[in-house]
Amino acid sequence: MLAIVDHNGRFRSITIKHPGSVHDAAVLKDSSIYRNAQNVIPQIFKNVNGKTIPYMIVGDPAYPLLPWLIKGYSGSLSAEEESFNVYLNSARQVVETAFGRLKARWRILCKKMDCNYKFAQQIILTCCILHNFVKNNNEKFFAEWLQEVMTTAELFPQPKIDRNRERNSIGATLVRDHLKEYLASNYPLRKALIR
Repeated sequence: MLAIVDHNGRFRSITIKHPGSVHDAAVLKDSSIYRNAQNVIPQIFKNVNGKTIPYMIVGDPAYPLLPWLIKGYSGSLSAEEESFNVYLNSARQVVETAFGRLKARWRILCKKMDCNYKFAQQIILTCCILHNFVKNNNEKFFAEWLQEVMTTAELFPQPKIDRNRERNSIGATLVRDHLKEYLASNYPLRKALIR
């Protein structure tokens, strides 16, 4: 499943067509957001130290670096690159929280679904719609629900997949480097807590 989550933790775009073994970048390329990025993503720009920076979606390391999708640095990192990743990952925390709460509220997503695989897509979509509904209506969420989900995740871990197969856009690389330099010059350098 590929999903775009807004800053309030609501699902805005969902792609549910592929089994979990398909590489995330392949799912992205098959999504409506990839095919229609110029029409879907607001064409908003901000001047950051003399460079025009487009509105971008924050992605995880599995996705390619694109003009409209930014991700962190990988490999051996400089202090500035590590700090950039820490700041970027703090923005991604909204996505992690949304997925955690989605699975915590609708536990059917945490286990094998006893239904035809074609119907599973409808179940996942329905859970995402219900997630947005309860989010919009400020329904209570109980932290102990997350603990139960974490226990399930430990029992059924996902397979490890090589997540760095895609080439990055040169223009997007320049934007990311510019933002890295801006953060390093204007904010304290941060270190990752886990290495």
